[in-house]
Amino acid sequence: RKKKAAYFDEERFGCPGGAFFLGFMKPQTETIIHYVSSGIPNQMEGELYCESPEELRRIFDFIDPVPASKRYCIVKPLSLFGANEEPELIVFFTRPETLCGLHQLAAFVTSDPLVVASPWGAGCTNIITWPRKYLAQGQNKAVLGGWDPSARQFFRTDELTFTVPYSLFNRMVERFEDSFLRTNTWAIVQKKIARSRKTWGD
Repeated sequence: RKKKAAYFDEERFGCPGGAFFLGFMKPQTETIIHYVSSGIPNQMEGELYCESPEELRRIFDFIDPVPASKRYCIVKPLSLFGANEEPELIVFFTRPETLCGLHQLAAFVTSDPLVVASPWGAGCTNIITWPRKYLAQGQNKAVLGGWDPSARQFFRTDELTFTVPYSLFNRMVERFEDSFLRTNTWAIVQKKIARSRKTWGD
């Protein structure tokens, strides 16, 4: 939103859980495991996003974030990329009316009804961790996110995230004119998008 670059590394990772999810540290700390689950009696209240530390350890072992490939994880608008720079992922922050177009377009260009995934995770998990994991597994998936209640305070009302690998983004750009986006059906949705923007003052 500030149209500036932000960077993270193994020493500067934002929230404590971020070091794990961005691939800078393994395993996840016991403090985070207890905080996200049931807490520690008389010491720390838990977020109750998982029923027990044991179950959360199992989930974190399954997520197993891909190790960071470079020293820094840099997040910035496409307009700030240089001619020789190529992003790994493209992240959209958007509301459902626009999101339906992105969702359907991803399916259109891949002919894959399961191309969009929406797994459990923290805010950064669905933006970075899951998309990178799918890529490492050879799966060109889009990831829908924004479900973490603790992260909702940083989102606009009704806003969600939609992350795609750069290769999938390019296919969507190249083929959108062949899709439903040129139909009268989408023109009706565009009117709702305009009303949504007016309602929320975008």
